[in-house]
Amino acid sequence: MERERAIGLDRQTEFVYRMLLRRRRWRMSELCGVLDVSEESLGRVIEGLREEGLVAASADDDQAIRAVEPSLALPALATRRFQDAQGSGLPGAVAVERLIALHERAADRIAEPVETGSVDEASALVERLATTVRREVVMLVPEHCPGSFEFSRHVADAVLRRDATLRQVWGASFLHLPAVVEHARWLGGQGAAPCTLPHVPTRAVVIDGAVGVLFDESGGARVLRGGTALDSLKKLARRLWDSSMEVRQALSSVPAPPTRPRREQILRLLADGLTDDAIARRIGVSVRTVRNDVASTMLGLDARSRFQAGVRAAQMGLL
Repeated sequence: MERERAIGLDRQTEFVYRMLLRRRRWRMSELCGVLDVSEESLGRVIEGLREEGLVAASADDDQAIRAVEPSLALPALATRRFQDAQGSGLPGAVAVERLIALHERAADRIAEPVETGSVDEASALVERLATTVRREVVMLVPEHCPGSFEFSRHVADAVLRRDATLRQVWGASFLHLPAVVEHARWLGGQGAAPCTLPHVPTRAVVIDGAVGVLFDESGGARVLRGGTALDSLKKLARRLWDSSMEVRQALSSVPAPPTRPRREQILRLLADGLTDDAIARRIGVSVRTVRNDVASTMLGLDARSRFQAGVRAAQMGLL
């Protein structure tokens, strides 16, 4: 199907993703009724969205799905396309920025303290906050909740892609679950192995020490921005992390983070102001290879200059 220079999806897939964003979660039967399509036809589109990291299972309804927040999902999509050298298939920077802005205005869920009543709502909140991290995200995870942000590769990848540190302290009661073991191994391979304690007293997230999200037993969340409550949460998180031990399953995975793809290395060095010759010497390739990669990157990002390519790459989370 023809690709359009919008958010990097074919028209039908982008339309379904935009429809999914209109509600917190959808059952397939509901979505089929609204779109007037068969479940088989819609299923193929949803599977494509799932593979692209734009759809996740609902944590509140095991028969439902939800859209991953565009501020997290679309930069991740752009990064994968960029790393796969699919310059012509990159989402358009302007289209991505516009969709994210429209969704944030419609949702308006970051600016003010929020009380949420579902795990899906809490996951969406953390997905948005994860895209703002600069230094560190700490998660306290007392129990395993399938589909929640703590076990989402989308969230972890967004944090790590920004060169921030991800620290997770898991309760020991769910470490035997196959899905948890697999996720621990994956995190270990990214250089972000989780740690564990026999008991984690509360479920919470702390971002850059400036914002906290504290959850109650029903899954509702309270956003903390400064004050004694946030200070207490930060002290608790630090104490739990310092007393925790690394999850054993993560130790058997690859110990070092994977090497960045060549095109991403080139773009980062380009943003640092290095010349083509200097970049070629730094990463051990020919000047012609660097120039070809720079040209295809500029084309993929709709950039008219090297500087504009760097700006747009930063906007889309590629740097």
